[in-house]
Amino acid sequence: MAESERVNFEELPNLPDEPWDWVEISLNLLSPLRNHSEESQRKRHRLRWMMKPRAVPQLILKLQEHREKESALRMLSSYLYEKRQEDRTNYYRTGLLLYHSFGTMTILIQELILVYRMMIHGHLTERAAMRLINVIILWQCIAANSKTRQEIVKCRMVNLLEPLVMFQSPFKVYDNVRAVVLSVFGIICQGREPNIIQWAIESNILDICCFSMETGNELNIVIGLNILESILREKLGMSWFLSSTCNIMRGKLLKMWENLVKVLAMHRCYWPRLLFHIIRCYILMCSDSRGHDIVRESLPHPLVDGTFCEILEEHCPLPEYRVIWRLLRQLLLIVGKEHSVNCTFCQRSFSNTIVQKNK
Repeated sequence: MAESERVNFEELPNLPDEPWDWVEISLNLLSPLRNHSEESQRKRHRLRWMMKPRAVPQLILKLQEHREKESALRMLSSYLYEKRQEDRTNYYRTGLLLYHSFGTMTILIQELILVYRMMIHGHLTERAAMRLINVIILWQCIAANSKTRQEIVKCRMVNLLEPLVMFQSPFKVYDNVRAVVLSVFGIICQGREPNIIQWAIESNILDICCFSMETGNELNIVIGLNILESILREKLGMSWFLSSTCNIMRGKLLKMWENLVKVLAMHRCYWPRLLFHIIRCYILMCSDSRGHDIVRESLPHPLVDGTFCEILEEHCPLPEYRVIWRLLRQLLLIVGKEHSVNCTFCQRSFSNTIVQKNK
């Protein structure tokens, strides 16, 4: 493909939004571990009480009381989960209250230090991990507010969460801890402010994402890919990712994506979210001439030989698979490999696209 035909940043088409809300999934990690019948009644009662004026500030003050701290953390995290979609104004306002209220950030840092001591001595329990999830959900709220997000990044306070991703625990619940921590980094990077991307580069956030993709579950991989997408959407992030400094990491990621694509082809796209985000990352890389050449040479064979055509055609009525098909078609057109797809369904779609462009 000629240099002039390549996609520039300014000409990059709007990629479709993800049909799954990964942040919501990462916030709702406590439900499988609770008694639903009794817990749901208590939860409704707590949330009704928290509708009262000044209920949230009162709970924040209770964090300073040793006996009330665990209960206050649990109630605040449940409230924030419910309010994130229903009442974003109060959700963002709670982030301001948490950050600027006296001693609250110190308390949240102390909770992290307490967990690190348990990790060092091998005393981490499931209850402590669940309490840690509640603590990190408060960090999520602080990261979601544009003003407090800048503050915790400026002073590198959020970097205290990084060791939680790298820690290996035998408890299954710890996968949820790792996912919630990654979602904090994801929420921060989604803002895509230049100083945020610079922080992500300097703090080796991509190394952390690589580790989570290698050792984590599907949700960990999805959130890691989301963070990478946010970095690639900025010129600074793309330039850094394609520089010689990142050759080893970039090669590792490309190999990881290739292996994931092969696994998805083998299991007939059992995890469509992974395929969705992998294709998005390839498309974003193609927005730079260097990335375009890399993608063209390293694109996994199952993406260009029609392996996914039958799968996507079979699941075409589902909206998420239609979105994936549009992305895959866009990727193949960008790299000039649309004619290599040996599939009647795909060729018909490509022909329709060319006819529409000619019109």
